[in-house]
Amino acid sequence: MESDTDIALVREDLVILKRDVASLIDHIKGGGTNKVQNATNQVERHVRSLRQEAGAQGERSAQAVRVFTEKQPLVALIIAVGIGYVGARVFRR
Repeated sequence: MESDTDIALVREDLVILKRDVASLIDHIKGGGTNKVQNATNQVERHVRSLRQEAGAQGERSAQAVRVFTEKQPLVALIIAVGIGYVGARVFRR
């Protein structure tokens, strides 16, 4: 009869072990999901920051071109005609 008790205890231990392993697997899955979500959030923040920085740089470049055009309109016109001529020659081929 003692062996029946031992078998019952082993079965109980196996049930507990099975539950603990299932819980551990769920915990590992959840941890992986959280890590992916955190990484996604970091990338999203970084992309947003880069987009804002690129927009600001574009604004500064446009402002510089505007100031240059206002201060030296003849030079700006010559540059524009030169770029147009080169572009026409390149795209004609």
